[in-house]
Amino acid sequence: MKLLVADIGGTNARFAYQEKNDGDLTNFTYLKCSDFENIYDAIEHYQQKNNLDIQNMSIAIASTTKKNDIKFTNNHWKFRQSEFVKYFKLNKLIFVNDFVAQCLSLASFYKEISENKIKNNKLLNDYDLKTIRSGTPIKNAPLLVTGPGTGLGICTLLNINNYPLAIEGEGGHSSFAPNSDLEIELLQHLRKKYDHVSNERIVSGSGIEEIYEFICFKHKTPLENLKAPIIGENAMKGEPNAYETIKLFFSIFGTIISSVILINGAQSGVVIAGGITPKLQSILNKSDFELNLLNKGRRYDYVKAVPIWLTENNDNGLIGASKAIVNPHYISKILSNK
Repeated sequence: MKLLVADIGGTNARFAYQEKNDGDLTNFTYLKCSDFENIYDAIEHYQQKNNLDIQNMSIAIASTTKKNDIKFTNNHWKFRQSEFVKYFKLNKLIFVNDFVAQCLSLASFYKEISENKIKNNKLLNDYDLKTIRSGTPIKNAPLLVTGPGTGLGICTLLNINNYPLAIEGEGGHSSFAPNSDLEIELLQHLRKKYDHVSNERIVSGSGIEEIYEFICFKHKTPLENLKAPIIGENAMKGEPNAYETIKLFFSIFGTIISSVILINGAQSGVVIAGGITPKLQSILNKSDFELNLLNKGRRYDYVKAVPIWLTENNDNGLIGASKAIVNPHYISKILSNK
């Protein structure tokens, strides 16, 4: 196999190596995208540092992969898939969306989901999933995998012909739908800056910064140009503006999740991924996340029954990438140097 797998987002580039088919992943390395001029430099740095013979690559990226030209949504890297396979002289190369990889990493869990609570609790423990909201999964219904990081990933997992199929989309760029007077004010504030206010403009790392600016403006307090990690840290310490920012952030996330549940029929459950939620979960529990989640009128019961779990495994994208290159549903995406 001699397979390099990668999970590359707007901020971090994660790498691992698989020597043989079905072998364990090894040589885990996390790099910062900002430390490298382009993706080629990052991969060559990883390969040389670990002295690896690489013949195939499977790479999950925070961008759509349906066109030859790849431009990352939230960092400066860009390249062409056709040039990539020739540059590294690969036998096989596949690019998948990063949340497709997140979905594929959960394929075994999805297949084993049970409506029996005792069996399901053991399953959650086996896959290191933490319960955010209890519910009763409907087996074989779609599974939603979503979460904020540098951007907002949204993907839906199905089983087709006994193989997992992750439905790739750009749901993070769907339009923000306010669900309270405060959220309407936020939309009005952001429309002064943007013609289109997407969900990702708000529920993402940069979205935390946008909400914080709005909260400071609303309360007529001096605006400090703080980055999202600092705002998050301040929120956990109880700083009022930062705390209100993160509460609003999670409240809006609740609306987004319930909307996608209804659109995609994701009644087997929701898995929240991404780097932000695990660090700030205590504030999620005190926000209007659940209030907004369940505010679906005649479909209140439909959404209420759906369980929501949290994954804190940073290697899921790498695991999913290793599965993509051998999945029959993705054969058409494989490029070859032959």
